[in-house]
Amino acid sequence: FGSYTNKKGYKILRGCSVVQGDSVTFESMKTILNAVKEAGYSVQNLTIGMGAALLQKVDRDTMSFATKLCHITYADGTRRDIMKAPKTDSSKTSLPGEFVVKKNDHGVPIVYPKEACIENDTENLLRVVYDHGKVFKWDDFDTIRRRVAKEWPLLPRTYDNISPELKLKISKCLQEIKN
Repeated sequence: FGSYTNKKGYKILRGCSVVQGDSVTFESMKTILNAVKEAGYSVQNLTIGMGAALLQKVDRDTMSFATKLCHITYADGTRRDIMKAPKTDSSKTSLPGEFVVKKNDHGVPIVYPKEACIENDTENLLRVVYDHGKVFKWDDFDTIRRRVAKEWPLLPRTYDNISPELKLKISKCLQEIKN
């Protein structure tokens, strides 16, 4: 592509630019811009993408949410529950095994271990949507948005939605980890 030098002495690329859009924060942007300047290039060569870190700084830590592996079936058919229990942060303990989520009498979703419920429970709110290919047609975003707008305000602000059965399973798994 080549380059030319502008009036301020910085190189400008001809016919192209560089895009940086991965993990951009205000701090990393300063580092990137300084590196471009120190290399003798004009920052007009650079386009910086704006993702969640720049728009609202919402991530899995601020939302206290993460998806973790909780159960695995190996190629030989062996099945195993998986649980994360970090010693440094008990708030990041994950739930072990396969689950069923059913609403209680107050409409609050409660998480149960799959083995504590009947097989193919029709009250289970969870659906497999992908298993080596799409297997279930999920609702479009507008339908989900309407359902959340209707149901969310009816839920209590705080609620322990882990069933006693799942609490017992967690306790047993934590004991196994310690031993």
